[in-house]
Amino acid sequence: MIHCNIELCVGCKSCEVTCSTFHFEAVSPAMSRIRVVKIEESGIDFAVSCRGCIERPCLECPDDALSTGKSGEILLDEQLCTSCDICVEACPVGSIGYYNNLPLFCDLCSGEMSCVENCPTNALSFLPDSKTSLTEFSTNDGNASQKRAYYAMATAEPLRNGWKNGRRVDS
Repeated sequence: MIHCNIELCVGCKSCEVTCSTFHFEAVSPAMSRIRVVKIEESGIDFAVSCRGCIERPCLECPDDALSTGKSGEILLDEQLCTSCDICVEACPVGSIGYYNNLPLFCDLCSGEMSCVENCPTNALSFLPDSKTSLTEFSTNDGNASQKRAYYAMATAEPLRNGWKNGRRVDS
């Protein structure tokens, strides 16, 4: 899945622009399948998309509209989707967007991974065999934006702890 190196991400949102352009031929964060979290008070910029977690709570679709592709991406059958929003609520890191009454999953741009290709700082990369467990983030509290912020803060914790007196200390 798409991985963001929090040490390299500058929050430029090029990933959001290229994603919405690839899928909808429009520049709109609302149409993007990757979202940049900016937490100014902590100095965090972090792009969040589907993590390909082991648990896959989003697949608990009551309409069987979701499946997994060959690279681990989540595929949506728009004909079966009833816009129930259960998958959006189930995602522990808030990576599923919602536009035009349909959930937006990172589908790896059908293999092109436009966000990775166009990231100016090379903060994004593709990890084909991501076996990440996200049980520590599983919560029913908050909307997708709040879940993304929590995930970004938790991911940045080791980086923040590595700084002392304005300098990075090696662990």
